[in-house]
Amino acid sequence: MNSIRQPAEPKPEFVQCAIVELLEIAQHQGITPDDFIQLLDSGMHIADFLAAMTPLANVKPSIDCDS
Repeated sequence: MNSIRQPAEPKPEFVQCAIVELLEIAQHQGITPDDFIQLLDSGMHIADFLAAMTPLANVKPSIDCDS
């Protein structure tokens, strides 16, 4: 948190890696990047998207990025 008690902005590298991971999850489910963006534009939250993905057995348990 910063001095005015707001969450710190994540590192751009982490955000980029997370986006790539989300697109890979979507692609494994047959969802194109364009479709994924449309889902987000329509109001779907990323957490809801991840919760809807079944089965998650083939998804990595954590984001595999260098810190």
